Amino acid sequence: MSFADLRRELSARGIRGSLAARIEAELADHLACDPQANLGDPAEIAERFAAELRIVRTRRATFGTFVALAACAALVVVAGQSRAPGHPFAGLAIVAGAQIAFVAGCLALIRALRGRTPGDLRLAQRRAVVALAGGALVAAGLVGELRTTTYVCAAVAALVLAAAAVATRRARLLTPAADMDGLARDFGPYAPLILGVLGATAVALVVFQGVVFEGSGWEGIIRGAIEAGGLAAGVVVLGRPLRLRA
Repeated sequence: MSFADLRRELSARGIRGSLAARIEAELADHLACDPQANLGDPAEIAERFAAELRIVRTRRATFGTFVALAACAALVVVAGQSRAPGHPFAGLAIVAGAQIAFVAGCLALIRALRGRTPGDLRLAQRRAVVALAGGALVAAGLVGELRTTTYVCAAVAALVLAAAAVATRRARLLTPAADMDGLARDFGPYAPLILGVLGATAVALVVFQGVVFEGSGWEGIIRGAIEAGGLAAGVVVLGRPLRLRA
């Protein structure tokens, strides 16, 4: 077996640097112990290593994304303790970004845990990228506030999200383009029903909040209608990237 060919095949699959060197050293040691061992051709060996690394890196990156978004949410709470009136679109960016991050992050985690094919892993990575973009929108919304605390929280959030983005990028380097199945792969044939129930529940909660905290049924209905419109817009805009629809 030619180690030069192996290094080239590993590089073609995104395995480079110290990791490729460790793989070569492991195989060289194996051959030193058993010179007659049939390890396969370089392409097969590289693909075996890449297949395992895709799963490990994708799951690690997705978990990192989820933790980063949770940390970003905590920073929003901290910043909210000293929030002052800021840019009129700052609050909208925070609310919209948080919803995008939550939905995309959950879907990424589900696909990363259940999937093993290149298409599954590629979709998990794509959803993680969308979730991180939602988190970045939240951080940008924090910058629109006027207190110093919000600037600090936004900077920390941006750094945490950037670290998760780097991990997701490293996973994507290993994963080739492939066909991606939709929500049926995540939730089975009951995917439309589950999404409908979740959407209706979210709107009902908004209506309930308006009635309880504003003391007005109309206020709750208006808020619920706005929330429903936002959910519909999210499905239209992000439906294809997240494979919410065909």
